[in-house]
Amino acid sequence: MNAGNGSPRTLAASLALALLLASAAGVMAAPSKGSSKAPDWMFDLNSSYPKDKYLAAVGGGDTRRDAESDAAGALARIFNVNVKSDSVATQRYEQIVKGDKSTVASDMTSTQSVGMQSNESLVNLRFSDPYVDSAGLAHIVAYLEREPTAAIYRAAIGKDSGRADGFCQRATSAKGGLQAFALYDAAYQVGLNAERMLEQLRIIHAPSAKLLESSVDLQKIAASRDAVAAKLTYKLSIEGDGDGKISGFVRDLLSSQSLSFKADGALAVRGSWATEPITVNPKYKSVRWTINVALFDEGGTAIANAVKESRESALTDSDAVALAYREARKFLSKALTDSLQDYLTRSVLR
Repeated sequence: MNAGNGSPRTLAASLALALLLASAAGVMAAPSKGSSKAPDWMFDLNSSYPKDKYLAAVGGGDTRRDAESDAAGALARIFNVNVKSDSVATQRYEQIVKGDKSTVASDMTSTQSVGMQSNESLVNLRFSDPYVDSAGLAHIVAYLEREPTAAIYRAAIGKDSGRADGFCQRATSAKGGLQAFALYDAAYQVGLNAERMLEQLRIIHAPSAKLLESSVDLQKIAASRDAVAAKLTYKLSIEGDGDGKISGFVRDLLSSQSLSFKADGALAVRGSWATEPITVNPKYKSVRWTINVALFDEGGTAIANAVKESRESALTDSDAVALAYREARKFLSKALTDSLQDYLTRSVLR
């Protein structure tokens, strides 16, 4: 009998052998689940990461990434009891630092975000090798080595304190109130970050924190910033805004940015607002809206703007127009704020 026409028994044996080999290969390729002894830190974290040398927390999850996120979040919550981090202030600080030519690569990579839930970032964060238990769950330790991490914090706090002093000195000779405000605000943001890092340092390595107190006087900087802001007034003119709704939106927004309305203000907000009925679907009432708002400095240069055209639909004309106002307000809130913050950041980095 030739090899191409084997008997059923021979074929069955060959198939069984092939399945056996494939199964063995699959077992070899699959990740190990609990095949090794659990590390000591699974039972006693302090035995592997003594509290006098490490700040550590254990996390677990279906994957290594999940376990790392869980462990880092648990570690960050130790800080969150005493250290509050505002996401808007953090974003503003990052914009200032990224644009600072004196910032080196190590400054940008030494801080690791540990997730939105904890709303915290940790410097010099490290992870242990993972352990996978018999159920397939990954476990890992997130830790900070106290003394080496303290050295990084001391350098970062000193650098931010120096930045804050530099911005304040420049503010005293700034050209115009808006630039002075931008510089004092930048000083406040980097000073705030120095204070936040000092609070973290007190938890990581208290002896280092006692020897290093921030030289930034946040209250004094805030007072200088607010004194300049009190003089930053703007006049306002929005064409087509007969009922004053868009003007009201702008006033609320700029008030949150420390700018005040005054009929003869040195700054100016000019723009236009228009709505018109259109037909998109005969079953609904639709309206197209267009908004164009810009903020001008003392010299008449546009420093922030928000421009958009869109449309809304509803069952009635009044509902469609109401939707248009709501979406316009939402757009203005983000676009004008982002544009103004971008200007403030650029103006201090010139």
